[in-house]
Amino acid sequence: MLDSKLDCFLAVATEGSIRKASEKLNIAASAVSRKITGLEEDLGVPLFERHARGLRLTEAGQIFADHARKVMRHESWALGEIEALRNLQRGQLRIYCVEGTINGLITPAIAAFRKKAPGVKLTVTRSGSTGVMRAVAADEADLGLAFDPPKHRDVTVVADVPAPLYAVSAPDFGMPDGPLSLADLAHHPISIPQDSSYGIRDVIDQGLRARADVTLDPPMQCDSVYGLMGFALTGQGITILPKCCFEEEEARGLVVARPITDVPLSQSRIALVSRLHRNLPPLTRRFCTILAQVMRESAF
Repeated sequence: MLDSKLDCFLAVATEGSIRKASEKLNIAASAVSRKITGLEEDLGVPLFERHARGLRLTEAGQIFADHARKVMRHESWALGEIEALRNLQRGQLRIYCVEGTINGLITPAIAAFRKKAPGVKLTVTRSGSTGVMRAVAADEADLGLAFDPPKHRDVTVVADVPAPLYAVSAPDFGMPDGPLSLADLAHHPISIPQDSSYGIRDVIDQGLRARADVTLDPPMQCDSVYGLMGFALTGQGITILPKCCFEEEEARGLVVARPITDVPLSQSRIALVSRLHRNLPPLTRRFCTILAQVMRESAF
């Protein structure tokens, strides 16, 4: 403890005896007595009075005991926070995420985190949303970042932000202006993910099931954001992605984007997840805070 006088004082107040307090603290009774005497001299009042069963607090002692307990609680909290900061200098963090979040969300969050915790080793594994949830539930990942993830009984959402899907094409492809529906997109060559375990494909399929009159016949299906973007960038047609996947290309004028009106494509989200009921260690909590802030600042 930072203040052994307070430690001794509270032990005597609890035990009602210098001898019992000394046994509890594993120090000599004479040392406990000296610390109590020193406190009383510092305060200018007696803190204990003798009675048949030992020592009990005076009125001043009761006031000081309340103060001492608060001090010790604050000390315990401070030491815990310091230990947490110390632990940020080592350890490892395993993250599973969907590919489209790596550049726009994961990478800037890691850059900010490593300034505070340069000794922590991070492993980032790309997966579909279903795979992200499975890895988090199985404790193969400490955290996951998924696109519109399916519900899982062993996984909880730490933070989420809107991530609606957009139709994306090269500027000279001739994509119509304004918001578009799946029915509008059905008239153009389109590239979408093939695997339904990928959140983007799952959301598209949900939208199509709600529109029995609309079908998509993609000339290319690809389970890579880079492949989908390549299809759009080379002027072959349209792809469907959240803004975090093409924000840089749009800013450089390489692609144009149109919002998609169909639900749930217009209401999809990106979620930061962890295992349900897991007590996250300090370094994981710190990364969560940073990544959640990056997500909010990049809300699409």
